[in-house]
Amino acid sequence: MLVFQGRSLLKPIRRIRDEEGIPVSPARVLRAYGERCFPMADHRDGKIFWIRPFERAVIDLDEFHIPTSLKKLRNRQPFRLTTDVAFRAVIEACSERRETWICHDIEELFVQLHALGFAHSVEAWDDRGRLVGGVYGLSVGGVFAGESMFHRESGASKLCIVALVEHLQNLGYAVLDCQQQTPHMERFGAEMISDENYSSLLSRSSAPLDWQSRSFPVH
Repeated sequence: MLVFQGRSLLKPIRRIRDEEGIPVSPARVLRAYGERCFPMADHRDGKIFWIRPFERAVIDLDEFHIPTSLKKLRNRQPFRLTTDVAFRAVIEACSERRETWICHDIEELFVQLHALGFAHSVEAWDDRGRLVGGVYGLSVGGVFAGESMFHRESGASKLCIVALVEHLQNLGYAVLDCQQQTPHMERFGAEMISDENYSSLLSRSSAPLDWQSRSFPVH
């Protein structure tokens, strides 16, 4: 039995099965990411299916670029940034779209993975204490798989990405896996790589420091 800090990774809190009827536990999710697969669903109430893309977008953290306009916004410090303070609220906000791949089962699995220390979030708060942006993802060795982000104030999710990357750099991560290329990620320096190159990257990446071992945000 796989155990992390005395807690089983094999038994889900409630019975979760994918579209083929196979049970899905936190351990299976971690194993899938190590095999370059990730879960998706067709809608909020849908069943999990697995994707392994032929290529994906990644950011080499040594090549991360902050656009000038975002640097100016950051200097104004419009939001308070935190990590792992409101994980479920972040993933729920990410799912609140007309079309979403984050089904209830994926949300529940990632909440479990967060409790086990594998999934993490970054949050942005306004001066009234309202959650206005966030991003969440999963640690896979020296790679951090970014899953989704949201914003309720302009620039909030982008500043979360900047804070996330700086934290990852400080902990010794090598790559941010964006999975899909978007104009925002491209401006940060994301490039497409093949599945073969991603496999090589995963095999070479080393385990980073513990998530809470460095102060957040970095600056």
